Amino acid sequence: MVKEPDEAEWSGHVERLEELLRSLAWAGWELPEAYDSEFDPEHGPLLFTTLWRTGAAIDVEYDPAAGELRLLPCEDITGEWDEAFSMLDETIGVTLDGDVERDAETVAERAGELGLLDATRIRVAEGSGVDTAELLAEKYAEWIFQPAQQYREIPMEDLLTELNADEVLAPYLRFVVFLTDFGVLPDLVPDAVALGIAAWCWRNNTAVEAWHLPSDVLMARVNIAATRAVMPHVDPVEGVDWDAVEAALTDPAWTLPTGAVVSELFGEGWPEVRRTVAEQVRAWKRIDEELVGPEATLRLLTIGGSTGYTRHWWGQGRWTAICRRIVTDAVQAGIPLPQPYDSRGPEALVKDLADPDLLDDHVLEWLIDMPDAGVGGPRGLRLHKEATTPPVRTVCFYSD
Repeated sequence: MVKEPDEAEWSGHVERLEELLRSLAWAGWELPEAYDSEFDPEHGPLLFTTLWRTGAAIDVEYDPAAGELRLLPCEDITGEWDEAFSMLDETIGVTLDGDVERDAETVAERAGELGLLDATRIRVAEGSGVDTAELLAEKYAEWIFQPAQQYREIPMEDLLTELNADEVLAPYLRFVVFLTDFGVLPDLVPDAVALGIAAWCWRNNTAVEAWHLPSDVLMARVNIAATRAVMPHVDPVEGVDWDAVEAALTDPAWTLPTGAVVSELFGEGWPEVRRTVAEQVRAWKRIDEELVGPEATLRLLTIGGSTGYTRHWWGQGRWTAICRRIVTDAVQAGIPLPQPYDSRGPEALVKDLADPDLLDDHVLEWLIDMPDAGVGGPRGLRLHKEATTPPVRTVCFYSD
């Protein structure tokens, strides 16, 4: 028999559950103000709730006595859902060992593997009452254009006319938002926002590619550094601190963990890189402040950080799962791990790849291209489509 928790013990369970869910909360999943609970003398206390994000739902159960967090399919028992859907088809159990930090990391890795820490990609099943393009149009209207209209306080028709005429935003909407590989929901995921800024204010639409650095390993280091530089300046409520982003990405003293100075790496190309990056950042600041407001900007950039272009970039929620798949395939194929992981083992390599920019060049080269694999061997980050292709959620909606 288990003793029923008192008020303080229930509060402790709630605090621990919120620690376990912090990675999901940061990725835009809305935590409840209060959790449902029940107590069974044989099994102990149970906390449960439903997490929502942009019309997607996950049921959560926390069983402290069993040391388990369960992520479950969410069922529309009342039949009141319109175009909402469950993110899961089966129950995912996460075993907890009692250490709060370690357990939160375990939950984050599993949630990342499932694609729950990145923007949701959807495909509407045939026979539904709506197709993928129609569903996305409705989601964009609800989560991007309506907040923008509220920010501007002008008629929707006038807003859309301005957006379609803007020389920066119009092509972004046309070629990034509306032409992603699969339907990317307009979620608000701060880390994806940082990837979007790194992709479209640093790597693309600037002189960075024209002054491509000598090796892909070095370029990867700078891409990671750009993403890291942006992350502290993205707030899910306040929006992007564009002045801080510009200062970080154009700082002549900006230094990689290796000690290399970014401006010196680009050499005589740095003035052009700096100028064009500043232009892109200022363009997005204008879009944010004058056209659509902070919420719509965050959602637009989440989509920009969730395209096929960034599917193999560090910073996404699936990063650890991607690295684990690449390392596992290499081990199964008999490909030697890079030193010192040939002796330390694959788990040590996966753990250290959480911060790839801190590793030696030969380790990054192994991860990116796996040069010893041969033509028919396993692939590294660049070409391993199975590892880097994000999960796509197929959803069904039926007309009455």
